[in-house]
Amino acid sequence: MNSFYRIFLISAFLISFSAQAQKTAENYMKKGIAKSMEGLYKEALEDYNKAIELNSEDPTYFYTRAAAKSELEDFAGAIKDYSSAIELKPDYFEAFFQRGYVRDLQGDYEGAIKDYDRALKINPDYLQAYHNRATAKDKIGDFSGAVEDYSKAILSKPDYYTYLNRGKSQHELKNYTGALQDYDKAIDVNPNDFEAYYLRGYSKVGIKDYTGGIKDFEKALELKPEDPKIYAGKAWAEIAMNDLKSAFRTLNYTVELKWDFADPYYYRAIARNEIEDYALALADLNRAIELNPNYYEAYNLRGEMKGKLNDVKGELADYNKAIELKPDYAVAYYNRGISKTRTADKAGACADFEKAKQLGNNKAEQIITQYCK
Repeated sequence: MNSFYRIFLISAFLISFSAQAQKTAENYMKKGIAKSMEGLYKEALEDYNKAIELNSEDPTYFYTRAAAKSELEDFAGAIKDYSSAIELKPDYFEAFFQRGYVRDLQGDYEGAIKDYDRALKINPDYLQAYHNRATAKDKIGDFSGAVEDYSKAILSKPDYYTYLNRGKSQHELKNYTGALQDYDKAIDVNPNDFEAYYLRGYSKVGIKDYTGGIKDFEKALELKPEDPKIYAGKAWAEIAMNDLKSAFRTLNYTVELKWDFADPYYYRAIARNEIEDYALALADLNRAIELNPNYYEAYNLRGEMKGKLNDVKGELADYNKAIELKPDYAVAYYNRGISKTRTADKAGACADFEKAKQLGNNKAEQIITQYCK
């Protein structure tokens, strides 16, 4: 047998073997997909693994296995597989999108945004990526960027949640009018969900439409009775319009139900501060912080109560904690500065006032002129 013929036979055998391996790999993939559709992700993984052993050059195999790993909360494994799919197919925008989604689930919002960026660079019409990127931007406090992305998503899919989420971002930007317009549209799409009424209530409080806010909170309670956060919102509107009697009635009712929710205690502390009942306000704030140890507003207000009760050391500790939890919290820097004036720490006080001024606290500029010059 001459060498050319041997090479021909070997080549033919390899082609035949490759074709058979490819067919077997496809069969494993089909079995795995069927199992995934039944929710049997562990069993599906076994089939996907066998398929990839036979054919490691198909990016869709890695993509499909990544989805199963994601369902099993093997996020590191899912990211590795999506990355393998992208290596094989650099314009695989769905893989960038899904990898971004998994990174979002892990709390890696910056990484998620980068992946959504890549997906949109490849396919600018991939509107779901705009929506997901918007939610990731919300989570890192980029509310302007979120509004921009939600607006692009709405062009194709003007659904309830997109309007609702854009309204939340508008509210965070203190664009209450824009938020109200979005909540109105959300309610037009779905008039039977409590959340849009609840959120619209807060935005109405933002424009000082307290009566309108209370009506929205009451409508939200019709749709979802006995929800503590809705009662807290209603009480906040009542406090804002100085109807402390109604606010106490709302908050006392909420607290008596013993929900493990911090806001009613925080808002009742605000109301108790208004009537100069600092000791009971302090007790409410202790409970609020016990329920939510990251409640930076509660630490700040508790610092104020401790100051009024002449606990300067405790006051400073609470302002420190509020700032630790939210480093751009202007009012906490201002309050800590005031506290430091009582300990003769002029340099520390003025540094805090300057920081508060940089963060937009108007009162800080006045006290710098009076105290720090």
